[in-house]
Amino acid sequence: MYEFRNLCDSKATNEEIDAFVNLVGAGGAVDEYYVRLGIVRPGVRIVFAELDGQAVGVDALKRPSIQYRTGLQSAVRADFPLADDEYPYELGYVSVSPNYSRQGLARTLVAEVLRLADGSGVFATTSNLAMKDGLLPSFEFVLAGNSRRNGSGDVLHLLVLKHRKGDE
Repeated sequence: MYEFRNLCDSKATNEEIDAFVNLVGAGGAVDEYYVRLGIVRPGVRIVFAELDGQAVGVDALKRPSIQYRTGLQSAVRADFPLADDEYPYELGYVSVSPNYSRQGLARTLVAEVLRLADGSGVFATTSNLAMKDGLLPSFEFVLAGNSRRNGSGDVLHLLVLKHRKGDE
């Protein structure tokens, strides 16, 4: 049985940060340097899925910097407004160890992060087609703005989940 643990506001130890970075790095989608910067920002919540005390999956609920948000919503990138009051959070770094993939763990990790968002709007960027076409839409994320090629040549898509407080 998986256990889920979340850490808020840069409370992770160096060992926990290394475990998080290693799992995200195994997926190859994000450079380690940016992962390390992203998970220690104020307001970030990182989630670990653990089995027998070992991290086998991770994701995060991030508070994007103004520079990142402004750059992403520019016409050169997504060309979509991401106002902080409408989309205060970004879902990121969803990664599962290959030994535990295809068991629904990524879905459970995303559900945990969305629980932490407490109904607030969330956005995500991904080049992973399973995330874009399957997992995120199953949580009512929708494509928004323009897709674009990133520095690695992958097509990056923006998906948004609108504010849901009071809808229940």
